[in-house]
Amino acid sequence: MLWLSVLGFCLIAFYVVWVMNYFCTIKRTPSYLVVALFCAVYIPFSIILLVPIDLASSTSENQPLLALPRNVTFAIWRVVYWLAFFLTWLILPVLQSYLESGHNDNAKKIRDALRANARYQFLTLAVGLIGLLYFYLYAGLSLTSLKALAIALSHSYSLILSMWLMGMGAVQIPRALFLNSSPERMLVSLEERAPSLHDHLIESRTQFKDVSSEVRSLVPVKDGPFHDWIDDLLDEVPKAGGALRTLNRSQVTEEYLSSLSFRLRKAKMSFARYEHEWNLLIRNAAELKDIVDADASRALQFRFRKSKLSPRLAYFHYSLLRPGIYKLVGAVTTVFSVILIWSEIAQGTRASVLGFISISTFGIIQELLSFAVIAYMCIAVYSSLAKVKVFNIYVLVRKHTEARSAIFYASQACRLTIPLSYSYVSMVPRHAAVSVFEEFLQKSINLTPLGKYVAIWLPRFILIPVVFSYFNLYDRVQRILGFGMEFGDDDEVVGNRAEGRDLINYELANWN
Repeated sequence: MLWLSVLGFCLIAFYVVWVMNYFCTIKRTPSYLVVALFCAVYIPFSIILLVPIDLASSTSENQPLLALPRNVTFAIWRVVYWLAFFLTWLILPVLQSYLESGHNDNAKKIRDALRANARYQFLTLAVGLIGLLYFYLYAGLSLTSLKALAIALSHSYSLILSMWLMGMGAVQIPRALFLNSSPERMLVSLEERAPSLHDHLIESRTQFKDVSSEVRSLVPVKDGPFHDWIDDLLDEVPKAGGALRTLNRSQVTEEYLSSLSFRLRKAKMSFARYEHEWNLLIRNAAELKDIVDADASRALQFRFRKSKLSPRLAYFHYSLLRPGIYKLVGAVTTVFSVILIWSEIAQGTRASVLGFISISTFGIIQELLSFAVIAYMCIAVYSSLAKVKVFNIYVLVRKHTEARSAIFYASQACRLTIPLSYSYVSMVPRHAAVSVFEEFLQKSINLTPLGKYVAIWLPRFILIPVVFSYFNLYDRVQRILGFGMEFGDDDEVVGNRAEGRDLINYELANWN
C-alpha cells in the first residue's frame, strides 16, 4: 500500500528529528546546519523501510504490506545514493571546515573551508590515481568504469567500518541490557567510571580557565581593528579568575585571534561536555543507591526527585519489573546478535540462518522479517558509532554536542547507507526477481576483482570486533600502542572503585 509506505517514511523523519534534538538542541542550531544534518541522518535511517520495500516489491508471489512501484523505488535509490555522495564528499566537509575556522568574518570562514576541502580532495585524488591504474588494467577507462571504481573503493572502506561497528553493537547491546537489569552492577560500573571522568572534568575546567584568562588579557589592547572581535570573545568567558598575561599589540594579529577563538570554543565545549556527564553520573548513582537501599524496607523514595508512584509501587517497578524487562529484551537481542553474526560468517552458504528463513517466507512475513533484521543491524551500527569517541575530538553528548562533532557523526552514518543495504541484501537469497538495489549498485560493486573479494571475504571480518568487544580488548591494545589516544567507549573504562565511591559520596553530600 502506497500510503502506508509514505506514512512509514514520515515516521522515520519524525524519529530523526527527535534524535537530532536529543544530541543537539535544534532551536539553538542554525537552519542551514539543521537541513544538512537532517538529510545526512535521514538517509541511513531510511533503509530500514527502503530495503525491505525494495526486496518485497520484487516478489510477485504475494502482495507485500508495503510496496512501491519499481520506477519510484529506482528514483529513490538514485536520490539516496547521489545525495549521500554529495553530502559526504562536498557539503558536510565544507560545513565542518567552516565551523572549525576561528575567523570572525563569514567570507574568510568560507575561504578557509573551501581551501581545506580542496586539500582533502587533492589527497583523495592522489590516492585514487593508484586505484585508477589498477582499474585500467582490468576494465579500461570509460565514464561507466570510473563510476564503478568510485563505488567499489568507497564501498570497501565503508563496509569495513560497518562490519566493525556492527560487531561491536552485536555484543554491547545485549551486554548493556543485562547490566541495566541489575542496579547493583550498574552502581559498581558508575563507581569504576567516576575517577576517569572526574579527571577529565578537572583537566577540561583548567584548560577553559587558562584560555579564558588569555582572552581577558586582551582587554588592555582591544582598541584597534579587532575591537568587535575581542568584545565577542570577552562575552564568552567569565569576568574574573586566573592569572592574566601581558600581551603587546603586535602579538594581536588576525591569525592569533583565529587560533584563540578556536581554542576557546573547543575548551568551552569540552568543559560543558564533561560537566554534563559528571552531573549525569552523580544523578544516576544517587538513584541507583536509593534503589539498592530500598531492598531493606521494600519502599522506594528518591532523594533528589519525586516519583509519581507510591513508595511500594516504585520499589516494585524499579527493583523487580524494570530489571525483568531488561533481562527479557537482553535475551531477545542476544538471539538476534547470534543469528546476525552467524549469518554474516555463513553468508552464501546453506548454513546461513537468515538465508534459510528468507527463502522459506513470502509476502508480509518476509517483509516484517526484513524490517526487524535490518532495523537491528542499524541499531547495532549507529549505537556503536554514537559511543565511539575519536581521539576525544569528536564526541556525541546529549544536548551538548558541538556542531563539528554532529557533522562528523552524521557524515559517517551517511557513508554507511549503501554498505549496510548491500550487507543485508547479500545475506538473504530469495525466490524473486533482481531488486532495484541490486540492479542499480551491486553490479558496480562487484565489477572488479577487488569488489568481488570484498563481497566474499569481508563479512567474515565481523568476528574481529566481536572478539574485541566480548573480551574488552580495546584498552589493552591502546596500552600496548602507547599513544594515549582515546578511541572507544567511556563506559568500558575501569578505574579504582573505592576512589570512585568516595568521589560520588562527596558530591552527593554537597548536592542541594
